[in-house]
Amino acid sequence: MWMLQFQNKMLPEKDPHYQVVKKVVTHLTESNKDIPEFSEFTWTIHVVEESSINAFVLPNGQVFVFTGLLNAVSDINQLSFILGHEIAHVVLGHAAEKANLMHFLDFFSLILLTMIWALSPRDSLAVIGQWIQSRFQELLFDMPYNRTLEAEADKVGLRFAAKACMDVRASSVFWQQME
Repeated sequence: MWMLQFQNKMLPEKDPHYQVVKKVVTHLTESNKDIPEFSEFTWTIHVVEESSINAFVLPNGQVFVFTGLLNAVSDINQLSFILGHEIAHVVLGHAAEKANLMHFLDFFSLILLTMIWALSPRDSLAVIGQWIQSRFQELLFDMPYNRTLEAEADKVGLRFAAKACMDVRASSVFWQQME
């Protein structure tokens, strides 16, 4: 899906932007190769010509970095922190963890909505019940859980960058620049 969406915006491997990302990912990989979860992936780099300040890593190890982010970082230390954070999501299995939680919540919601509909089989109640359930899920599970995953990825990503001898203070500087 992502490859198709960005296929006309991918920079070639010889592009300087691509080379910078490759250098950072290779350095992070080499510095953290003693971590089995880190070294079991083959990291594939994709640099997308897009002004958005964004980067993400898919659970299969495909690293996507937008040129907007590369233009926003002031040095390789900041980029190392960001890519360490995104790689940490994969190494920690956050996508699978979140999918499992969503399956559980969907199952619980199905039971709840079935009970509501069984007691009062009206479409309007089902719609209202589904809306309440989605708000309940968002407030009590999604928002706090996402913050927990982000904090965990920050912590582990900083460790990955520190182990690669990068200046982790650059993470604070980056977020100050983004304000």
